[in-house]
Amino acid sequence: MQTVSDDRILKARMAAITEVLSREIYDDVVIGIGSGSTIEMLLRELGKFVKERGLNIIVIPSSYRSHMLAIDEGLRTATLYEYSSLDLTIDSFDESDEENNVIKGGGAALTREKVIAQAAKRVVYVADYAKMKKVLSMPVPLEVLPFALPHVKNAIKRLNGELKPRYGTGKFGPVFSDNGNIIADVDFGELKDPPRLEVELKRIAGVVENGIFANMCHMTYIGQQDGTVKKVEWK
Repeated sequence: MQTVSDDRILKARMAAITEVLSREIYDDVVIGIGSGSTIEMLLRELGKFVKERGLNIIVIPSSYRSHMLAIDEGLRTATLYEYSSLDLTIDSFDESDEENNVIKGGGAALTREKVIAQAAKRVVYVADYAKMKKVLSMPVPLEVLPFALPHVKNAIKRLNGELKPRYGTGKFGPVFSDNGNIIADVDFGELKDPPRLEVELKRIAGVVENGIFANMCHMTYIGQQDGTVKKVEWK
């Protein structure tokens, strides 16, 4: 059963999504699209927005789930092989601090999401107020080569973290990414220096990618409890 708090969060997300569509979407734009529950809401609204205005846009999805939903909504999809430089990437996050550092990867698409963020001229995040924190503290998702998992566990211990492979529902065994790699989560407690930790994690052989996205966003649209949208410009 949905609570009042849940309802407020959904309304806040929708307010942010509406603002993003009105300000960021234009004819002939090539958009990288992230993954997750907020982005699924956005894709449904984007499909309506494009049809109503007769726009021609191209979407580069970051996951099979986003790709299938984009097709269901009648959006034209493509790949980075066809469009290696994107006009815009729209995504969300699991947690954000006040210095343009976010943690992503709750939906296990962190590697592809970071690729489309780096490939874009402009990166926009859309989120609700509940995801904003003073300090990042949730476990950091990692995508790990299965062969390297024991080594990565040891390397993470040396960084004072505890790595746990992620287990989903509806299947036995660990969660795998769309790339065929293991998804794990690392508890570091509060992150004192997210940009530095992002680099340290990338240095570990066998870590394909980590869920810290430091200073990658140009604008964050944050839906508030009262239905307004706070816009934070970073670059």
